[in-house]
Amino acid sequence: MKIFFTFFIVSFFFVNTAKAQKQTLFLDKNYNAALQEAKIQKKPIVMMFYATWCAHCNKMKNETFLDSTVVNFYKKAFICVAVDAESSIGTELKSKFQNNFKVRSYPTFAFLDANENLLYCTSGEFKTDAFITEGKNALIPENQFLTLKDKFYADVSNSDNCLKYITILRKAGFDATEVTEKYLKTKTDQERFTELNWRIVANGINNFDSDEFKFIIKNKEAFAKVASPVRVEKKIVYLVSETFKNYAEKLDTLNFNKTKSVAKTFQIRKVDSLVFRYEMLLSEQTNNWKEYQKTTLNNVEKFAWKDSNLLTEIISVYLNSIDDKIGLFNAVEWSKQAITISPSLDKYAIITKLLLKNKDYKQALEFANKGKTMATSYGWKAEEIDKLLIDIKKH
Repeated sequence: MKIFFTFFIVSFFFVNTAKAQKQTLFLDKNYNAALQEAKIQKKPIVMMFYATWCAHCNKMKNETFLDSTVVNFYKKAFICVAVDAESSIGTELKSKFQNNFKVRSYPTFAFLDANENLLYCTSGEFKTDAFITEGKNALIPENQFLTLKDKFYADVSNSDNCLKYITILRKAGFDATEVTEKYLKTKTDQERFTELNWRIVANGINNFDSDEFKFIIKNKEAFAKVASPVRVEKKIVYLVSETFKNYAEKLDTLNFNKTKSVAKTFQIRKVDSLVFRYEMLLSEQTNNWKEYQKTTLNNVEKFAWKDSNLLTEIISVYLNSIDDKIGLFNAVEWSKQAITISPSLDKYAIITKLLLKNKDYKQALEFANKGKTMATSYGWKAEEIDKLLIDIKKH
């Protein structure tokens, strides 16, 4: 019994010690000191740019960086440094290396030699084996940035070298459109229609206004034969989305409207749906409620009619920001559709408020009572509905 108790205590100690273990692989330390250490030990340096709020970063710290295989490999091969990308030091380092790599997501891992030349870059959350593979790739000269760059410019017509260079450029956070354009100029239009060239185009062209993207649009059927219709459409939709997202963030209505007219000529439903969503977003951000009404009136039944959540988002905007009676009437009809798809207390409350706002007290009472009935049948509290019923009785 005494032996069993001792074994239990020892086991408990080791289990809890393991749980309490903290990672020591990527720690915040002085970059210049780490660089000197890299020179002395003749090792590359790898910087992990992280954000304190980043779930992927924290998961790697709590799992991947505790794995003994990862720890042993990285400590033997590299000088490891963690950098809070949103701190003053992180901002300074991002600025220092902005021509070498870009930190566009977290975590980003930048591998440098002791002379601060970029060897390799990658980003995202990695499991144990994948993270070791990335580290091994960084150590192989044939996979390194300068090697791939030199190989590409030695023969810009070589498709394999082009794809490899595009890949490492993108991993380093750079746009590869210019490189891809140089390669494509060495090919006739007909020579472009291969599976490998589609991969180059799909990974390398990221400029909506480029001639190469216009070529994709013009020849999407030909590319679909060597790739697939799904892959071609996915590329077009992605580039449209990124372009509109950028305009919306900058509140650039001029370029947004210019690009919108072009995108609508593609005759791709997913693109048209994206245009609709970004039109709403931009109108909402600029408080252009007249444009918001026009956009929703023309497109709700096309792109939101079967989406209860999107309908609810739209009618909530009408409730809070639009006073036009016809607009409110339309919002009520959309609310009825949202309830038909997926009835809920919040939808009954919203439609009741819309009807109150439009002074349609009879219908407001009807939907408030329906909401109350629903709440009663499920045993839910209906405080908001009860307050609305009191307001209706005042009229």
